[in-house]
Amino acid sequence: MKITSAKLKSRIFHKQSEFQKIEVYETENVGKSLFLDDIEQFSEADEIEYHRTMTEAPFSIHSKPNKILIIGGGDGAIARECLRYKSVESIDLCEIDEEVVSTCRKYFPQMANCLKKDKINIIYQDAQYFIKTTKNKYDIILVDSTDPINQAAPLFKETFYKNVEKVLNPDGLVVFQMQTVAVNAKIRLEVLESLYDSFKYIDFFNCAYHREESVDLTLFCLCNKKEIEIPSKIKRLFSLKDAEYKKIKDFRDKIKWLNKNA
Repeated sequence: MKITSAKLKSRIFHKQSEFQKIEVYETENVGKSLFLDDIEQFSEADEIEYHRTMTEAPFSIHSKPNKILIIGGGDGAIARECLRYKSVESIDLCEIDEEVVSTCRKYFPQMANCLKKDKINIIYQDAQYFIKTTKNKYDIILVDSTDPINQAAPLFKETFYKNVEKVLNPDGLVVFQMQTVAVNAKIRLEVLESLYDSFKYIDFFNCAYHREESVDLTLFCLCNKKEIEIPSKIKRLFSLKDAEYKKIKDFRDKIKWLNKNA
């Protein structure tokens, strides 16, 4: 069973890589779609909603980000959006599965062609190992991972979060894709507790896909080493600005609030 709201028409590509099942489908309503282990990652018609939202928030807050790290993102779309900002000098893209990159270069060139740019350095490596061993420091880190299963599961653990915090510059920002955490109560408590224990500042924002009669939401988590003020031009993205939530200081109480209102 495929996890998607798209209407699938035909499968045009299938391959089992070392890490996951990779498929490309033609759909009736949103162009071609990429699936990893039966879960839709994006579709041509509305991928911009996810990728532009994920980048817009941190780039609107940071005054001049130069060095960017993307975890995952082998389709190239997050890198494409980062390149829109003139301050960006270099992008390290850490992708565990080279087959994802090659598949997207063939079937989604409008996203993956940017990976040929000189500013982009692709690192085919396990992200938890890269984060633990790199000597680099980054202004913005975008964790565009798959859901917390199989090879992506360690990217939702406290050890990973603490190592990410270490490679973040003092004014740096990190964004995590959090969709499954938002809807899966079994992992939500552990993930959120680890985040609140690893970063000084935590906030959440989301994007919406409008597909005929359905609206699909994706949640992101924005983290920083210090308190920040959200610019007015992107406040529309932040849904957890509830006065009650903002008053909560202890992270365990914040988790209870999030669980209650999820």
